[in-house]
Amino acid sequence: MGLTAIVTLVAIPIMISHSGAHAWASIALGQAIGTGCAVLIGFGWGTTGPTQVAMARGLARIHIYTDSLQVRSFLAIPGVVFAVGLAFLFADTYREEAALTAAAFAMNGLLAGWFFTGSARPYSFLLLDTAPRVIGTVAGAIALLLGASLVFFPLLQLVGITLGVVLSTVKVGGWANSHWNRLSRRRVSALLKGQSHGMVIAGVSAAFITVPISIVALVAPAALPAYALADKILRFSTTAFSPVVQFLQGWVPGTDDPAVTRRIRWAFAGGLLLTVTAGTVFTVGLPWFAGVLSSGEIIPAFGLSLAFGLILVLLVMAQVTGLVCLLALERAQNLALFTIIGAAVGIPAVFLGVSFFGAQGAAWALVFAEFVALAPQIVLLGRLLNYRSSGRPPD
Repeated sequence: MGLTAIVTLVAIPIMISHSGAHAWASIALGQAIGTGCAVLIGFGWGTTGPTQVAMARGLARIHIYTDSLQVRSFLAIPGVVFAVGLAFLFADTYREEAALTAAAFAMNGLLAGWFFTGSARPYSFLLLDTAPRVIGTVAGAIALLLGASLVFFPLLQLVGITLGVVLSTVKVGGWANSHWNRLSRRRVSALLKGQSHGMVIAGVSAAFITVPISIVALVAPAALPAYALADKILRFSTTAFSPVVQFLQGWVPGTDDPAVTRRIRWAFAGGLLLTVTAGTVFTVGLPWFAGVLSSGEIIPAFGLSLAFGLILVLLVMAQVTGLVCLLALERAQNLALFTIIGAAVGIPAVFLGVSFFGAQGAAWALVFAEFVALAPQIVLLGRLLNYRSSGRPPD
């Protein structure tokens, strides 16, 4: 995943020099919308799946994936159509390219990276999840350097992602009948119900990826390039933490119960130290890095940089606290509730922020929303850890 993000970043100056900052901003809008829809297509398996797979054994592991793939395949049809329509509607320029980009990124919801994470198979993750996406992006960038139309960039990305889905399915599911359950309507309903908490968490995450940049594109399109580039660098930075979070998702619950508490404490403390350091570096370095990527065309203001630095800290700590620690303590329902509260506060705040203060208003509204979602998670985690240490139930 980190390699994919690096290649995507390297492609930014190529696209800007090829078609301009506003063309790239439309592509970035499509990427954000597609990523959000990919989370919806994934229906929470990307969030809770690694922990489920880590705790399962043998054929049960394979069935977690193959059952989910059948459900996600049905969800992909309306999900991709919705992504395409939304990108076409919100893009101010280069609408076709934005729509095709959204379709490509929505297909990520069918990939198997979460399964390879939970089953501790990093080489399969690299070869079957990361490599096809990287190859598609590199091929698209080369096409632009050779003078091809901008539309070839998302088109080749779509080809690469589709190849990854096919290869992952063959690798995990194979051709054995025992690996594939014939799903009845009742079984599909049970699977969807079982993923409801993970879906709420994932759905709100999708909203935070898709809605703010879409509102900026709709209400303040002139501010879109600066906001989109800061957001893209933020996503790159959170992606850099993904291997750490994914490792912790398998490591924390993958032991005897008494050791889980100790591992949770280590995971939280280590995550806090890393994220505060990273947030500081991000705030200071964002204007310089954005200028390098855009050849000086886009330089975010300090207020925008500071807001996105704080968002980085809050986002990653929410992943460590919620997806690692609280899920290991089987508190998905609480996590879903806190995530909903953050969204209920955040999305209206983003609309008001961008309406009155432009890109900076949207970013600071997200800071507030992420804090509202994270604070009760930390409080609950502290109470649960005290209970496990003392034997007394939480108040």
